[in-house]
Amino acid sequence: MGAQGALPVDAAGNPWSGSYVYNSGNLPLDLLYNVMLESTGRLQKCRIYEMTDNPVARATVAYLIVRDQAHENAYAKALETLGVDWGKLLPIPKTNAEQFPEVKKLVDLGLQSKQYSFDLDGKSEAGRIFQGTSPSKDGTDLTATEQAPVGVPSTIAPERLEEFAPGLDKDLLALIQETAERELAEVEAFYGPIAKA
Repeated sequence: MGAQGALPVDAAGNPWSGSYVYNSGNLPLDLLYNVMLESTGRLQKCRIYEMTDNPVARATVAYLIVRDQAHENAYAKALETLGVDWGKLLPIPKTNAEQFPEVKKLVDLGLQSKQYSFDLDGKSEAGRIFQGTSPSKDGTDLTATEQAPVGVPSTIAPERLEEFAPGLDKDLLALIQETAERELAEVEAFYGPIAKA
């Protein structure tokens, strides 16, 4: 039971445990496995896209299709540093997802060729690896940046008075709000400004 909040579980209700992590001990094999997972996810999302006419669902799935290609590119570039030559193999699958207007709009923005490392202290190798010509052979160059694009404002949801629930104590609610504001200030000090409500 999650009361008025979300639980740390997957869509099937299984607790997040990291059980999805796969490590064979062979780095090229593990990276290739991740390429396969991203490729399969992209294919499934293309199928889901074609199953609905809902514009909001299509726009959401289109974003996921394009980001799967970005992740596929990231693993492919990591494999290139280990000597893999992709030739004409990528992207897998060759879905021609750009035929979907919502996907084409995001591909035209180059979203499939961008990764965000969130590395503000220069210790990540992502920016060094995720650069150069895209392994997807789509004519784009890969770019990695530390800061993700500005998202939507993040606020604490208003209290929902539930049946049989007493609600939050006003002093506790003020303490939660103050804590959230302090945490946000710490994040902004490190990562830069965050969109406000």
